[in-house]
Amino acid sequence: MNHDSTPEASGPSRRSLLLRLLYLHLALGALLRVVLWLWWKPGDLDLLGLGASLSLGVVRDVCIAPFLLAPAALCLGLAPVRWLARRGVLLALTTLVCFAVLFDAVAQACFFEEFTARYNHVAVDYVLYPHEVLVNLHESYPIPAILLLCGLAAFGLALRLVRQVPAPTALNVRRRAAWSGAWLSACVVGVLLLVALPARSFADRVADETAHNGHEQLWRAWLTAELDYTAYYATLPAEEAHARTARYTGLESELSPTASSFTLTKAIIPTIKPTRPLDVIVVVEESLGSDFSRAYGGTKAVTPRLDEWSQRGVMLSNLVANGNRTVRGLEGILCSFVPLPGDSITKRPATKDVATLAAIYQRCGYDTTFVYGGRGMFDTLEPFASANGWAEFVEQADMPEDAFYTAWGAADEWAFDVLVERQLRARASGRPLFASILTVSNHKPYLVPERDTGVAAKGANRDSAVAYADWSLGRWLDRCQQEGLLEHTVVLVVGDHGARVYGAESIPVGSYRIPAFFVSPEASLQGKRIDRLCSQVDLAPTLLSMSGIEARASFFGEDLLRLPPDGGGRAFVIHNRNVGLLTDEWMVVLGLQQEVAWWRRDSRASNALQQVPTAQVPSEVRELERDAMAIFQTADELYHVHGLTVHTAKSVATASN
Repeated sequence: MNHDSTPEASGPSRRSLLLRLLYLHLALGALLRVVLWLWWKPGDLDLLGLGASLSLGVVRDVCIAPFLLAPAALCLGLAPVRWLARRGVLLALTTLVCFAVLFDAVAQACFFEEFTARYNHVAVDYVLYPHEVLVNLHESYPIPAILLLCGLAAFGLALRLVRQVPAPTALNVRRRAAWSGAWLSACVVGVLLLVALPARSFADRVADETAHNGHEQLWRAWLTAELDYTAYYATLPAEEAHARTARYTGLESELSPTASSFTLTKAIIPTIKPTRPLDVIVVVEESLGSDFSRAYGGTKAVTPRLDEWSQRGVMLSNLVANGNRTVRGLEGILCSFVPLPGDSITKRPATKDVATLAAIYQRCGYDTTFVYGGRGMFDTLEPFASANGWAEFVEQADMPEDAFYTAWGAADEWAFDVLVERQLRARASGRPLFASILTVSNHKPYLVPERDTGVAAKGANRDSAVAYADWSLGRWLDRCQQEGLLEHTVVLVVGDHGARVYGAESIPVGSYRIPAFFVSPEASLQGKRIDRLCSQVDLAPTLLSMSGIEARASFFGEDLLRLPPDGGGRAFVIHNRNVGLLTDEWMVVLGLQQEVAWWRRDSRASNALQQVPTAQVPSEVRELERDAMAIFQTADELYHVHGLTVHTAKSVATASN
């Protein structure tokens, strides 16, 4: 007798097991939300808010459940009944599902601890680079122990879940089709409900992230990696957008010789005219937030060398990063480009021959080098650099074999040693050098070599990693001074982003504060302090100005040397899919579905912002909304028409004329 064709007599056995798995999924989702709420909002025991988060979370978890349980449902509905009749097979299947649910809950908790968010665009990016991520996880967490505990817990849960479940009986073809169709319908209904639910349910960002689940957010991040800006965000008529952008940023419209439509460029006139072309070095420090430095308003004392050297040059005491990812910092620092939703310009497929610092210095006869301790394929750094002005890319494979390595590459001191070699080689050749270096040591799992940093290391932790990064930076600057390299070199040191994201705002700009300073041989630029609010996009024009380079390029930033050092400022920021324009007192945020939100603070020194209903925003401030709409819209258009260009560039050093 063919059991697979026998009509089902006790079909509820399949449904009962799936229902039990669904209850487990919902219970763990609720438990995780309670843990996250108490973990990240300990001083705000808002039972009403927690209840709302749990209620919304259950709806979202139910919507996503058909996708998560689809493999188990297909096995139960389509596998031969002679397999499912064996308790061992049913127990193994249930154990696998329980293990996946448990391990995912642990992974979401770890991700939330690092980014104060559910799975997002960072998780999407990490999926693309399994080597760095898997090694990093192995070095950062006791993975074998976590796997063992999840496995034991999963087996114990599976024993209880399959208890008293009737043995599955066969399904004929019609019933199998009905089973599959019902599950597919549940998936469709789940998608429709998720689309209908608001992307943001709470003004408090942490509460909103708690109400979501990681799978929904991962799905949203994947779909919006290459979204159409004009279809999802509030925009203006093109002519008004161009005019406002020109007025606000100083970019001027002109016909591009390489683009079929238009481009916007800005004339950069140097304030310093050196007697010879100066070498230029840009040091981008991984995850270096202002809260580590007392000189920049932090409470810790783990960056004594940074603090010391900041006093010697031009210190930017109120700099705000573009975002909370390295690629966001790079597009601001090296391209003077505002952050757009989706991928950074450094990762987009059409990013070639755009305006970068390297492209400008290369036109002026400089050798150009990018030094990175990690692998150049990560975040597409090497393809981006090679296509946009850097003639040499030094990566992990080029580092010494005896260097100290982690998942992210060679430790900072070895990368700086490679940089010094290029500096000395350039001096010997008589050719000016533009070099950028991206450090890696201040990154989880915070494994660094033992050095006399002045900070007692208690295992691998963030403070000891920051102290080592600071020690390496100071060691390099000291050597540059001893070798006489600083006599003809302009140096920019800046964090790529803050150490971690915190804050309830839709764009938590309080955690975006980063240290930055310039070191220059020009006497008038030593011991100078700029307190105005500024953005990473302002660094490139200022660096060109300091190094005696005259250029016309599509740079959104301003030369800070030409502005009052304590005047009103602004910064362009992004978090997930929200972009914003921050001023000393206001922040306007543009979100998906053409949403606009307003936030206010007491002064630029404040990290606490309160949301303000649009109707209560003063009319004179409302123009900021249209300015923000214009700038981000125009930036997106310039990218798509290949209008981000370098038109002219030359050195005004007297010895080169």
